Amino acid sequence: MSRSYDSLGLPENGKWPSVMTLIIGVAYFSVGLVQVLSGLGVVPPVFGTTDVLGGFLLLIVAAVFLTGFRPLREDNQEGYAYIAVGYILAAVLFGLQVLVIATNALGWLLRFEDWLDWTLISDLTPSFWMFIGLAVCTGSLVLVGAMRNKLRPTLEVSE
Repeated sequence: MSRSYDSLGLPENGKWPSVMTLIIGVAYFSVGLVQVLSGLGVVPPVFGTTDVLGGFLLLIVAAVFLTGFRPLREDNQEGYAYIAVGYILAAVLFGLQVLVIATNALGWLLRFEDWLDWTLISDLTPSFWMFIGLAVCTGSLVLVGAMRNKLRPTLEVSE
C-alpha cells in the first residue's frame, strides 16, 4: 500500500514546522510579556502594549504554539493540532480586535462624545498586528510549499 504525504499537504518530517512553531511561539511570548510588563508599569509602555489582559491572552497563544514544538520535533503528527489551536486562538483575538475597531469607528462616525478623539492607531494592538504577521508568514510558506511541489514529483512512500 502506498501513500503520498504531499496529497495530505504535510511535510515529509516535522523539522520545518517545529522551527516555525518555535519562532511563532517565541514571538507571541515576547510581545505578550512586554505587554504585561508595560501594563503593570515595570517597563516603559511600547506602542499599543499597555493592556495586561491582552498580554496574558498572547501568552496563552504562545504557550499553545510552544507546546506543539516537541511533538513536531519528534515527527509526531499530534503537533499539528497545537498549530491549529494556536491559529484559532490568534484568529479569535484578531477578530475581537477587528470588532472593537469597527465599533469604535462607528462611534467616531456618529460623533458620539466619548469617541471624538478616537484614532485607528489607538486600536492597533499586538493581537491585531501579530496575527497579520502570522498570516503573511504562513501564506508565504504555503506559497513556497506549493511551488516546491510543482517543481518536483510527488514522493511515494511504501508501507
